Amino acid sequence: MKNNIDFVIPSLKPDTTILDNGLKVYAFKNDSMDVIRMEFYFENAGTMNQEKVFSSLVANNLLTEGSVSHSAKEIADKIDFYGAFIERSLDKETASVCFYFLKKYKEDLIPWFEEIIKDPAFPQTEMEVYLRRLRQQRLVNEKKTNYLARVNFFQCLFGEMHPFGIVGRMEDYDLLTRQDLFDFYNSFYSYERCSIIIAGDVDDRLIGLLNKSFGKKDWKKDGVLDVKNLTYQQNNNILKSIPLDSAVQSSVRIGCTTISANHVDYMGLNVVSTLLGGYFGSRLMSNIREDKGYTYGIGSSLHSFKDIGLFYISAEIKQENCQDAINEIYNEIEVLKSKRVTDEELHKVKNFMKGTMLRSLDGSFELSDNFRSILKFGLDYDYFHNYLKVVSEIDSDEVLRLAQSYFNVNQMVEIRAGDATLTN
Repeated sequence: MKNNIDFVIPSLKPDTTILDNGLKVYAFKNDSMDVIRMEFYFENAGTMNQEKVFSSLVANNLLTEGSVSHSAKEIADKIDFYGAFIERSLDKETASVCFYFLKKYKEDLIPWFEEIIKDPAFPQTEMEVYLRRLRQQRLVNEKKTNYLARVNFFQCLFGEMHPFGIVGRMEDYDLLTRQDLFDFYNSFYSYERCSIIIAGDVDDRLIGLLNKSFGKKDWKKDGVLDVKNLTYQQNNNILKSIPLDSAVQSSVRIGCTTISANHVDYMGLNVVSTLLGGYFGSRLMSNIREDKGYTYGIGSSLHSFKDIGLFYISAEIKQENCQDAINEIYNEIEVLKSKRVTDEELHKVKNFMKGTMLRSLDGSFELSDNFRSILKFGLDYDYFHNYLKVVSEIDSDEVLRLAQSYFNVNQMVEIRAGDATLTN
């Protein structure tokens, strides 16, 4: 089926400036915007490199809760006064702190951003308050089937003591100290491990202010932790159930480790995952939700770390229909591996993926957000152009090959949380 819609991917090649200390600043310029988005991206500050459980999470979240010179309240009041906003994010490999602010206040705010990034105090009181919140949230989460399914899925895939599988115990909150936070911060929050990604009306004056605040070599501490080189176990067929008597539905996770974003098949495999369960009209949704009525939501996803990927299916299912729904999931995988997709269905998936891709790249902020993937995986600037080409040109034979190559149900982990009638 011919596609008459023209899709044009904007450039993800930023203007690059190197500060005096070697720190790179990547700018997506748009002089029509009054708001600046400025992200400090730390490539190794994720949970995988922590030695003390929760130290990466707490360090990331307490960056704004007091500096050497100002209290948490003073920082918050100043940020609010100028109408700025701060986002913090953390995953298993990386961390970031993102500031949103009006360009006209850059001279006033950047010194405060410098304190937050370079001179956190990690006050004892603020740490204890945050740890209490984490404990309370943990107790709540342990009564949620989707949380239990997610953490057990990672444990079965990677191992309970692997950095990607560690959950932490309640007593680990009590064992964390301020020194643990400083050890992690000093090791992974330095100019040598940082990139700055900016979007908006970026001019020479703003770059000069960044160089003044973040371009010196004083922004480096003697860290005691090193970046870990991880190994990964082979996929195994593991079935595990986690009973929860109070649950009214079951959460299911089925999947396996797979190729990462750097692999030549990754883009095409994402098409196959989308066809199976990546949009509302997907096969899993059409069968298990629309036809059978077993669930309100089900989907499949492909996710990449730096060196390994994940394919997984997640669903919230009525207790009495759990086994029937799981049987249908495996049936749909086998159909995908044995029968060619029609041109009409593949055309629909392609247009959905192209539209989603364009929306995700529509604007300077969106470009800067997606640029993180370019940095993380060391991808070419034309990665999304190549992605569009793969999506446009993939055919039913390639879909069949990819499904047969990467969807081996005999090597998938299956987790059910909430169905108390099952046993491990």
